[in-house]
Amino acid sequence: MIKVLVVDDDRLVRKGIISAMPWTDFDMEVIGEAANGAKALEFLESHEAELLVTDLAMPVMTGIELIRTVRERYPHMHIVVLTMHQDFEYIQEALRLGAIDYIAKVQLEQEKFEEVLGRIAARMRELRPTEKRREASEADVSNRSEISEEKLVELKQRLYSYEWFQNETLFREMLEEWKSLQLPQTKWIALLSEWIYDWNRVFGTDAFAKIELPEAIANGEEAKIWLTRIRQDIRDHIRKRNVSPEVAGAVMKSVDLMQAGLSRQITAADIASQVNISRSYFSQCFKEIVGVTFNEYLRNIRIEKAKAYLIGSGRTVQWIAEHTGYMDERYFSRIFREQTGSLPSEFRKSFRDGGSR
Repeated sequence: MIKVLVVDDDRLVRKGIISAMPWTDFDMEVIGEAANGAKALEFLESHEAELLVTDLAMPVMTGIELIRTVRERYPHMHIVVLTMHQDFEYIQEALRLGAIDYIAKVQLEQEKFEEVLGRIAARMRELRPTEKRREASEADVSNRSEISEEKLVELKQRLYSYEWFQNETLFREMLEEWKSLQLPQTKWIALLSEWIYDWNRVFGTDAFAKIELPEAIANGEEAKIWLTRIRQDIRDHIRKRNVSPEVAGAVMKSVDLMQAGLSRQITAADIASQVNISRSYFSQCFKEIVGVTFNEYLRNIRIEKAKAYLIGSGRTVQWIAEHTGYMDERYFSRIFREQTGSLPSEFRKSFRDGGSR
């Protein structure tokens, strides 16, 4: 029986998850609950758990801080994060730290409970090596070369650039590099989970099918096979919309440019010029591929970045406005309220106070 600890500062959320999830159907048992990271660590000092299900935005100790500590003290524990749909940067950080999955609270409807737990249980089985595989891994560890953090950052940058999508030579070079990488399975899953989450957030609209995390990725060869299939699926989707891979690649590059330039004034004309497409055709293709207009997408990512700043930093609203492309704090606050239903200060307070959100 897999022992589970549920951590969330909202008591109703905790009770709802504990009572509604079909834990026993997947050989799981909730042995405890905690209202914050500090309480969770106290519980783990005297209880053994194999699965930690934790909220990210909590008072006293955040979910990210909890994950970091658990990774140090209990390296074999599996972690799943609970989050509101807007916690994009928190989710990415959790995946980087080794979380195996995330659950968006807004998607937790009755009919999805079994699907969610089934996915988590399957991923835990994938990550639980047999004794034979563990011995082989230990015997081989002396022959493995450690990958530097700089190299890992370089790999991520290549993956996120989307140049491999339409450049065949670059794609083949990347695959050959992946094939030779000596990364543990957890690193592969973290790397791909982070990219998949980011892809689905941006491109998982009506224009594209959402990408699912592969059932098993144990090495670079398996990652290579999976990415080749995903690339072909993406190209097939684009072909149906009469957009060339080159233009689609330019639109994807434009998304990177927008994300990197949020603190500046950005226009469709400027971005179109940088990717060498006429403004009108760029706007048309952008909506076809991303699913919303250029201005809608730009506003959305500005607001999401502002949310991350409000939750994860103590910066002033004026500073956050300026660093998300709004020179006028009052205008920023008005747009923020239109999109979220609350002012920036109210949004921040709801998280700091551990409200129901």
